[in-house]
Amino acid sequence: MIMSMTGFGSGLSQKGGISVAVEIRTVNHRFLDLHIRLSREYSLLETEIQQAIRSVLTRGRVDVSVTIQSTAPAELLVNKDLARGYMEAARALREELRLADTLELRTLLTLPGVVQNRDSIEITEGGDSNLRDALTESLQTALDGVVRMRRQEGEALRSEMGRHLTGIADQAGQAKANVPATVEDYRTRLQERLEQLLPPKLVDPQRLAQEVAILAERSDISEEFARLDSHISQFSGLLESGREVGKKMDFLLQEMQREVNTMLSKSGNLDITRLGIAIKADIEKLREQVQNVE
Repeated sequence: MIMSMTGFGSGLSQKGGISVAVEIRTVNHRFLDLHIRLSREYSLLETEIQQAIRSVLTRGRVDVSVTIQSTAPAELLVNKDLARGYMEAARALREELRLADTLELRTLLTLPGVVQNRDSIEITEGGDSNLRDALTESLQTALDGVVRMRRQEGEALRSEMGRHLTGIADQAGQAKANVPATVEDYRTRLQERLEQLLPPKLVDPQRLAQEVAILAERSDISEEFARLDSHISQFSGLLESGREVGKKMDFLLQEMQREVNTMLSKSGNLDITRLGIAIKADIEKLREQVQNVE
């Protein structure tokens, strides 16, 4: 089953007084473009998050938001060493500049880093297992939601693309059926034109047959039809083959477009021209849809 690159999933887990909420949004992109929003104090977890996502998603822009909070009552910690440093710096500055004021306690407590909330302390390698367990669980739940939505979107895409592909195959079959009439139509028009310009006795049937044969060779589009049929068959197979087929589909559509353009340039038949234009319209619709296939 093919997968879309559009998806959303969220997860929430609580372990040992720690709550981890994860939201993942994905849209189409040529490659895997991963963006993670995570508080700086938990930056050590970013590599783990990247690895988990890359093991599941292979293409698309992926925006991940991770919120980590403590569910336990807030516990304030005082960094005494940092407070002493502030006091010594203030004392030295006061003596050097001969200032009267001193650093009061209420001012000291507001200085950066003196008072910290326990759940905002930066973790270390191999740190809190509760945090990592909660992150793993919520991240997996969010990824499951993303994959589920991408599959649903992919099924809708597969159905719509299958409809356009059937249209291309039908129109190609009709165009192929008009090929014999192209040569006969040219022979009739050429003969009528010659009879208008020359006396009947001067129209050489053998020469006319040669000219028709030359045109038939120049306007032969049987190879283009054969390659187009092959591309259609391969594309149909990709619709049923599974994931990571978007780039292959895009390539096949480029080749289909090339074959149709060649057919239009070589054939002067109005019916083939009309059908070729219709095929190109369906190819363009398919190309728009393939942009969102993983």
